[in-house]
Parts: sequence; C-alpha cells; structure tokens
Amino acid sequence: MSRRKILVVDDEHEIFEIVQTNLEGAGYEVIGADDGVAGLRLARQEKPDLVILDILMPEMDGWEVLREIENDLRIAGLPVIMLTCKGEDSDILRGLEEGAIEYLTKPFYPENLVASVQILLNVFDTPMREERRQLLIQRRQRLMGKNPGALTTNSSSGSYT
Repeated sequence: MSRRKILVVDDEHEIFEIVQTNLEGAGYEVIGADDGVAGLRLARQEKPDLVILDILMPEMDGWEVLREIENDLRIAGLPVIMLTCKGEDSDILRGLEEGAIEYLTKPFYPENLVASVQILLNVFDTPMREERRQLLIQRRQRLMGKNPGALTTNSSSGSYT
C-alpha cells in the first residue's frame, strides 16, 4: 500500500521542515513548494491526497491557489488545510467558504496538524468532509453575528431563543 501524499505550500522553510518532519513521522509522503505558483503546479502534476496551504506567499497567494484548485476540474475537491498567521474571524470564514476543510493558525502545535490530517484522510470520506466544512462555516458565522439563525439570549428569562 502506498503512502498518502501531502503537498505543503509555504514560503517559510522552517515551517515546511516542522510540518514535513511530523507528517513523515506519521507515515505520510511530503512534497513541498515555497510559493503559490509552484504549489499549484505540483498539485496538478502530483495530485496529492491533501494540501496544506499558507496564505501570505510570493508569486500567488494562498487565496488564489485555493480558488484555482476549486476551479480546476482535475483537482477540484482536493482537501485543503489552511495553515497561516491570518487568524481573524473574517479570514477563517473566507478560507472555509472558499473551500478549505480546516483552518489552523500559526503558531501551531504540530501534533494537532498531524491529527487533523489523519482524521480528514482516514476517517472522513468526501461527503463527511464537506458536511464538516459547512458546519464550521455556520459556527464561524454565528460567532461573527452573520447568521440569522444564531442563538440569542432572552434577557428577561436568560434562556436561549
């Protein structure tokens, strides 16, 4: 049985090495690119099982790479985990809405990243990943007050409505 292939696209070499060491230790094959253009090219050529993608990179940022992946029929639906320093609620919501199935912020715990990869590849099938992504979007919208179905408290009774 061949090892699952993970593409890491990040312009910070130290981050790539941390991710590579931990994922290879968990039995994955890791390939990497240090900018968005090279990452997109590798995604199309290598067809990895999952992509770990930074946002702030030269040549082509992670947002554009994510859009290109989603719009390319050859690789659309490829699971993408965003791993970035951009941690605002609006960034997280944008990443999930544009197709990422997980959004982790730097600094990060490598063991949490490995656990996310393992769960997303070994436990969840494609429909389950999409269902989870939609649930994360709804939760983030509620937190940001953008969801009309969000829970509110009734101040007189203290109950949720």
